[in-house]
Amino acid sequence: SCVARETLEETGVYIDVDSVQYVASQPWPFPQSSMIGFAATADAENQPIRIDPKELVSAAWFDRDQIERASRIEGPTMQKEVARAAFENDPKLDIVIPPKGVIARKLIDGWLEGRFS
Repeated sequence: SCVARETLEETGVYIDVDSVQYVASQPWPFPQSSMIGFAATADAENQPIRIDPKELVSAAWFDRDQIERASRIEGPTMQKEVARAAFENDPKLDIVIPPKGVIARKLIDGWLEGRFS
């Protein structure tokens, strides 16, 4: 599937093709485009991530506790000041995640709520 191909090309991670689930889409700022969100499973324990630096700045595996901690941060988390304050207020915070209302957050919240297998 195209989801498996893109995941492999950008991260070096093989996903379970049978696990791919369409989740949502939203307008994307590039000319007349859409962002399409899918969920899928992968074996995180046995696959190192190898990013394509032309596609991604970084990628990492995170566990549920790390993401749940990040999900409690409120506000526009992609703004530098908000992210900086979040890290200063919680030294155990490993990552900030996108704010509610965007497709990336919908995927993250769906995973936290167990909606994806």
